[in-house]
Amino acid sequence: MRGLVRISRIFKKYYVTTLKSIVNFTAPGFYNYEEAVKALNSLQTNTAFIKELEKKDRHSHDSEIKKFEETIKFLERSGVSLEKLDELSVIHVSGTKGKGSTCAFCESILHHHGYKTGFYSSPHLVAVRERIRINGQPLSQSDFAKYFWNIYNSLLELRKSNNDMPSYFKFLTVMAFYVFLSEKVDVAIVEVGIGGEYDCTNILRQVSTVGITSLGIDHTNVLGNTIEEIAWQKAGIMKPGSITFTVDEQPKAALKVLKQRASEKKIEGVREEVAEENIGPNRAEVTEGIHQLAGAALTTKDGTGSEEWLPVSPTFPISSSMALGLKFCTWPGRNQIINDGLIHFFLDGAHTSESLWLCADWFIQNSQAIAKQDIPYRVLVFNCTGNRDPRALLLPLLNCGFQLVIFCPNSVTTSVDSSSDQANYMTSVTQQLEKCRSTQDVWHELQEENVKNRSSAFNGLQPLYVPNNLPINFHDSCNSFKSKAEVKLFPCMSDTLAYLKKKTEDEACKSHILVTGSLHLVGTASSVLDPDLTLATPQLSGGIGISPFSSTDVMGSCTS
Repeated sequence: MRGLVRISRIFKKYYVTTLKSIVNFTAPGFYNYEEAVKALNSLQTNTAFIKELEKKDRHSHDSEIKKFEETIKFLERSGVSLEKLDELSVIHVSGTKGKGSTCAFCESILHHHGYKTGFYSSPHLVAVRERIRINGQPLSQSDFAKYFWNIYNSLLELRKSNNDMPSYFKFLTVMAFYVFLSEKVDVAIVEVGIGGEYDCTNILRQVSTVGITSLGIDHTNVLGNTIEEIAWQKAGIMKPGSITFTVDEQPKAALKVLKQRASEKKIEGVREEVAEENIGPNRAEVTEGIHQLAGAALTTKDGTGSEEWLPVSPTFPISSSMALGLKFCTWPGRNQIINDGLIHFFLDGAHTSESLWLCADWFIQNSQAIAKQDIPYRVLVFNCTGNRDPRALLLPLLNCGFQLVIFCPNSVTTSVDSSSDQANYMTSVTQQLEKCRSTQDVWHELQEENVKNRSSAFNGLQPLYVPNNLPINFHDSCNSFKSKAEVKLFPCMSDTLAYLKKKTEDEACKSHILVTGSLHLVGTASSVLDPDLTLATPQLSGGIGISPFSSTDVMGSCTS
């Protein structure tokens, strides 16, 4: 009898364990969103491995092709063939600055014309499901989990070894294509991750329309150190028979490379896009941010800047549907202003020298417009990542009248939650803090140089377009604090914002806080200020309307 009881207990234990195993490994419907994110985060590549890989084969064409072929392998294992992918109607966009904004404008315009749209972008601000959108809206948590486990379990079942799984971005790229085909979208707008030629998204073979936004120096450890090398990579998404659009203010050396690559790939042509004057009768329907429209939507100012290289695309009047698409296009974290009582948060993911000059211009103009005759307490919260030069990124921000400058890692809290959308295994908190300290030292050096040269040519570092137009009281506030900016370092964004809110309340002052230098940093701020994405994903038909001074009211230049 005791033996039967023992057997029964063993069977019960085995049955429960087996049932748990089935639920945890083969039944996607039982998974919640957090478990999906946790599994996805496990696909992140750690810093040590990346550095070792860069030492071995960073410039190896063969290794890049091998990684490219891996994406195709994982796509096919998910149940999608290249032939099936060919059925997807795609707009593919690369570039250094403005590619995300360009994609957002394209998606919004097409959606307002009645098309069912898919939109793949990176990185995300708050939740990873922002990267894959249907009709402008991120996948719901349940849909994300459903699609994730369908693909993840298929890849897990077919893997040849423990390491035979895609990296984080590669998995999401495969998932995006799977979702777009499953949802039967009319058109997919796809933003390149890094570069173009060897990017995971470039497994696309049938692309009718290609966009290449403003090119500059960025991601040099991956793409090369010269504008020609970077242009070569970005132009890699051109396809035979496609039409490629670009901006007229590209460096001439870059345009030359684009034209050469167009010839190599036998495309129909590279064209500079429409002039901004052709907003037409619907000009009033377009947001005031014409600089963002011009920068992000591949427009030009005069259509003559580089005719020696490329034909200019014919102009056309903008229809009411197109105007509405532009007017109600939202792209959070770029030129976004959130009003939180006494505090106005200015969020902009600028992370190149050129985009930070525009960011400084945008901040000064709109901070003054909001403050009017008041002088608010101006704060900079900054971080830069990777191998970017902090001096070049901080220089545009030096004379913006900040009374407090805070350096902060791209972390919401000091702990790492494996099921968090913001979890980052690419670098440790300690490494991020070390980077912040070195960036802080650069700021101190710049301030010292500014004090020594404030009466000489160094004063030319004022933000673009601003010095001759600003009211006297803004110049006074800038001059008063040039050498007096307090500098602090915080371990995470939660601590940073808690300190700033308390300081504002205790001193009963109005604060204007600019968060910039990294889109990931802006994402951590958004996670604290708007954790439920109620501001990050407004309905297109209802406008943006975040606050009385929202990004539509005072939208400026494009920085993505």
